[in-house]
Amino acid sequence: MLDSQVRLLSARQRWLQAGGVALIALVLGALATPQLIYPFGHDQGIYSACGDVIRRGGVPIRDCFESKGPGVMVLYAVALSIAFSTVAVHAFTLTWQAVTAALVGWTARTMFHPAAALPAAAFYWLIYAGINYWSMNQAETFSNLFIVLSLYLAWRGVSNERRSAPDLHLLFISGISAGILMWFKYTFGLLIAAIGAGLLLQAWLRARALREALRGGVAFSAGAIVINALVLIYFALAGGIPALVEQFNVFRELFPLGPPRTFPEIVQFLWRFTDNGADLTGDYKATVPQWIFFGGGFPLLFILAILGGAQFIRPVNGDGLARYGYLVGLFVAGLAVVAIQAKYVQYHFTILHGPLAIMAGAGVAAAWLWLRAPGAAQRALGALVGLAGIAAFALLVARMLPWVYDTYINVIVQGKSLREIHLESRVSPQLYLADYIVAHTRPDEMISLFGDAPWVYMLTQRRNATRFPFADVWAPAHGSWTNAEFGRQFYEQIVANRPTYFILTRDDYPWLGVRHIDNWKRLTDLHAYVEANYRYEAENGPFLLFRRKD
Repeated sequence: MLDSQVRLLSARQRWLQAGGVALIALVLGALATPQLIYPFGHDQGIYSACGDVIRRGGVPIRDCFESKGPGVMVLYAVALSIAFSTVAVHAFTLTWQAVTAALVGWTARTMFHPAAALPAAAFYWLIYAGINYWSMNQAETFSNLFIVLSLYLAWRGVSNERRSAPDLHLLFISGISAGILMWFKYTFGLLIAAIGAGLLLQAWLRARALREALRGGVAFSAGAIVINALVLIYFALAGGIPALVEQFNVFRELFPLGPPRTFPEIVQFLWRFTDNGADLTGDYKATVPQWIFFGGGFPLLFILAILGGAQFIRPVNGDGLARYGYLVGLFVAGLAVVAIQAKYVQYHFTILHGPLAIMAGAGVAAAWLWLRAPGAAQRALGALVGLAGIAAFALLVARMLPWVYDTYINVIVQGKSLREIHLESRVSPQLYLADYIVAHTRPDEMISLFGDAPWVYMLTQRRNATRFPFADVWAPAHGSWTNAEFGRQFYEQIVANRPTYFILTRDDYPWLGVRHIDNWKRLTDLHAYVEANYRYEAENGPFLLFRRKD
C-alpha cells in the first residue's frame, strides 16, 4: 500500500514537472511571437534572394554572390521551399532556435547539474527573442546549434563514464559539427579551434595521458577535415571553386568591413554586450517603447555565470577546469570573431549566447545546491543567487512585453495584414517599389537593382538579372580588383539577360554615406550601356527606375 502511494506521488510529481515545463515553454513561445511578423532587413534580403536562387537549382556564391559562407543561404532555401514568405523563414528560424535552446539546456545538464538545464535553455531563448529584426535569421543564428552540438559531443566523447579512453566516434561527429561552422562564416574557424583546444585539455586532465588526448584531437580534427573536404568537392563538381576564389579576394582586399579601432574602442564595443546584448531590442518601429531595465538582465547573467564557476570549477577528474576551458574558450573566441569583423553590430554577438546561457544556468544550479546545503550562510547565498536568476529571467521577459502587446493590437485587435504591418516599418520603401514592379512586369521578366535593397527580389518574385543581390561591399571599393571584376561581371550579365528594369538608389539610402549613383557612373561600361538601352521612367521613394527601351 505504501509503495503504491509513493509511486502515485512520484507520478504526480512527474506530471506536475511536465506541466510546469510546458507552461514555461508556452510563455517563452508567446514572447517570441513578434518575430513572426518582422520584415526583412538588409542581410535577410540577401539570404532570401540567394535562397530563392538555390531552390531553383542554383549554386550558392557562384550564382548568387554573398561574402559569407553558403550555409545560411542553403537554410533559407529550405525555409522558402516550405513556404515562400517571411513568416516561413521566421518560423523556421524559431524552430531552429527551439532545438538549439533544448540542446543548450541538455548540455548544461550534462556538463554541470540537472538544475542547470531549464534555466540555461530559457536564458538562451529569451536572449535571442529580444534581438533586433535585422539580427534575426543570420549566420550566427544557425551556427549556434552546431557550436553547442559539437561542444556536447566533445564533452561526452571524453567524459564517458563507461569507458576510460575517449569515444573516437563521438569526437569524430563533434568535429563534423564544428567543421560545418566554416561554411557559415570563415572567421568561425576560431570557434572550431576553441572546441578542439577544450577537448585536448579535458582529455589530458582526465587521463593524464598525452597519447589518449592526441587520439581524441585527431578524431575531432578528422571530422572537421572530412566535412570541409566534402563541401569543397561539391563546389568543384558544381563549378563553384572560382566563386570561392573571388570570395578570398574580397576578404583579402576589403575585410574587415569596419574601420580600424583603437584597443580602448574595441574594449568599449565589446563591453556593450554586458548591457543588453550590444543594442536595444526590435527597433524597426519607432512607435514601440523600449522597456530596458538594468541592461535587460545581461549583467545578472554574467554574475550568475561567475558564481556558477565558483561552485563547479572545483576539479573532479579534471572536469571542473575542463568545462570552463570549453565555455570561456568559446566566449573569448567569439569576442575575437566580433572584433575581427570590426563592425560590432548586435547579431555578431549572437555566437556568445550559447556559452553565456550555459554558464548562467550553472549559476542557477549552484543556487539550488546552496539552498539545500546545511549551513545558513550557504542557504542565504543560494537564496540571493536564486533571486538573481529570477530577476534575470524577469528582465529578459520585460523587454519583450511592449512588442508582444504591439503584435496583439496589430494582429488580433486591428486585424492588420502582414503587408500593412511591414508598411509601418523602416523598410517600407522596398514594398512600394515591389508594388510598382509587379504592376509593370510579367512574372517571367527579370529586374536588376544596383543598390542595397535585396528584399525586393523576394517581394516581387522577379529573378535577378545578375548574381549580385547587393552592392554595398564591392561597388564603393573604387580602384580595387573586386570593384573592377564584379563591375565587369555585372555589366556582362546585364547585357546577356537584358532585365526589364535597371534600378538605382538615391544617395544616403538605405544608410548614410551610400553613393550608388556615383558608383554606377564610375563603372563606365555599365553606365554607358544603361544610358544607351534604358530610359528613365519613374521615381519611387528613394528608387530611380530605368526601363529597357524596347
